[in-house]
Amino acid sequence: MRVLFVRLMGVCLVVLSIGKARTQETQKSSDDCIKAAVVLSLLGGPGDAPIIPVKVNGVDAAMYVSPMFGRVMVHDAGKLWFPRGAEMPLKAQNGAVTLTSRTLLDDVQIGPMDLGEMAANLLDGQAEHRVDGRPLIGMLGLGNEVFSGTDVLFDIPNGNLAFLKFRTDKACKDAAHRLMGAQAHVVKLRRGALIAVRANTTSQDMVLDPDLSETVLPTFWEDALSLTSDDIRHEPIVTTRYVGISVGHQSVLNGLDIGGYNPGPLNVLFQSDISTAALGGDVFRKAAVLLDRHAGQAFFLPEPDNTSRPTLHFHFDENHAGHTAVTQRTGQIEAGVK
Repeated sequence: MRVLFVRLMGVCLVVLSIGKARTQETQKSSDDCIKAAVVLSLLGGPGDAPIIPVKVNGVDAAMYVSPMFGRVMVHDAGKLWFPRGAEMPLKAQNGAVTLTSRTLLDDVQIGPMDLGEMAANLLDGQAEHRVDGRPLIGMLGLGNEVFSGTDVLFDIPNGNLAFLKFRTDKACKDAAHRLMGAQAHVVKLRRGALIAVRANTTSQDMVLDPDLSETVLPTFWEDALSLTSDDIRHEPIVTTRYVGISVGHQSVLNGLDIGGYNPGPLNVLFQSDISTAALGGDVFRKAAVLLDRHAGQAFFLPEPDNTSRPTLHFHFDENHAGHTAVTQRTGQIEAGVK
């Protein structure tokens, strides 16, 4: 995949300098079938949500990215101040609601892409973190209509992210397959971030959300996984803050099948107040993932971790508040000093 990103950088330079499509209908290489590419190095480490450098209203900043979010959400940050419009409620994964204000970003740039004005939701409070000297101002939701015609390649194992546009002529029909290679596993992609996986022989829908550090499952999945409420109840308790606090139980999931790809044992969180399961960053850290939204396909290519940047534990909509375990033992309590 490092070779892939070197090639994409070359494509990016060609597109920026020439900007003309080739029209030949013969079989083309995957390079020829990419009409635009913007390749970025991710900020943060492998255990962080994907974070990219951006320029907002002429100011260097950083933003989280995730295909699960359909909106752009920002905090004020020093001289980056956004006008406050009408109130608008937003609902988090666990159903908790927070009030935001409508606002407008005058100009958003991602590398050489100038996206111009962008509607956003302004969150309360100032941005709390900085990465590489940039204020980390919020979430660039890739489900936003601005990105509807753009494919996204997450290569978290190698610390890269690419925005791609494939040509749609007949000779480029299989361009995404050729780009990812024969070792990639393919699943149907629906509504921008939803795929079907097999868990214990049962097909289940899951959203793709690399902002989450771990895969999260609703507790009603217990039947599909041949678990009982008692099985889950005796697992370690983990509290997670989205908008409100969610109390869940940590467990290990084996045998998840993503288009024939098994990411291996995953530490998953069962939470009773979520309704949709989410493949989290633990899966994205094990594979390069291409979301070919034009063709409605997601590709998973297993990759080893090749990054050296430290993990900062930055996530937009998740914060683990701690682990709690209660154990009942029989026997005599001894008092004393050791």
